[in-house]
Amino acid sequence: MKRWRVIFTGANDAFFNMALDEALLLTCQKEASPPVLRLYLWERPAVSIGYFQTIGKTVDRQKCKERDILVVRRITGGRAVLHEDEITYSVCASRDHFPELGESTIQTCQKLSMALLESLHVLGIDGEWVRPSRGKKPASIYMNFFKPCFASNSRYEILVGGKKLIGSAQRRFSFRSDQNKKDCFIQHGSILTGKGKRNLVELLSEDSSVEMMRRNLEERSTNIEKILKRRVAWEEIVSALKTGFEKVFSYRMEDSMISEEELKIAQNLKEKKYLSEGWNLAR
Repeated sequence: MKRWRVIFTGANDAFFNMALDEALLLTCQKEASPPVLRLYLWERPAVSIGYFQTIGKTVDRQKCKERDILVVRRITGGRAVLHEDEITYSVCASRDHFPELGESTIQTCQKLSMALLESLHVLGIDGEWVRPSRGKKPASIYMNFFKPCFASNSRYEILVGGKKLIGSAQRRFSFRSDQNKKDCFIQHGSILTGKGKRNLVELLSEDSSVEMMRRNLEERSTNIEKILKRRVAWEEIVSALKTGFEKVFSYRMEDSMISEEELKIAQNLKEKKYLSEGWNLAR
């Protein structure tokens, strides 16, 4: 039976979390690792913005600073996410080494969504994935690139009762090795465990639509605690994810640790990339 690595890294700061995701991606890119399912927490609230977003047009940095909330740019696309009361997952793999994970963004999203839905089923939650109609235009001006991730739905993201529970973003990379083009991908996302004390809308750049966005966000998102009417420990969620992924992919989900090399790469990326204004303020 083929295997995955499953790594739970606990709570770390936003910059290390993003750096370690990239370090694991680089390991898979070299085909030095089987697919990796990493699960992690955030030691303090943080906002991550999509790779193609502009911080100044997305969040108010002064408001974030006053509330002691970190801001970091992801290597994946998508919209801004407030990471607070959640468990985050990331999946990294080589498409060439593991083609069963999908040959395109849509295929991989679909396959990973199947595993996420099965994991929720283990917790006693029946979810569904989004299938938006092609060519469907936003219903209002508030459906735009800068609205919060959990106020909008993308194809194969996870809903429960019509409300978003898991928001995800993916990016694929190509590189040449030995004259051959190789591909790998990273997909990571937020699984909301509770409501949290803060609201991302309060941190957005000034906009006349803030109050409407607030209502929209509350109406369109949900969390595990609200659904199950109890607080669920992260250990239970980690166990459910391992079970769900193993069932869908028929791989052996093996508990693993970060290697010394991966940790070294992550620490270097944190210092030279994710802590730098050159990266975070780009665009």
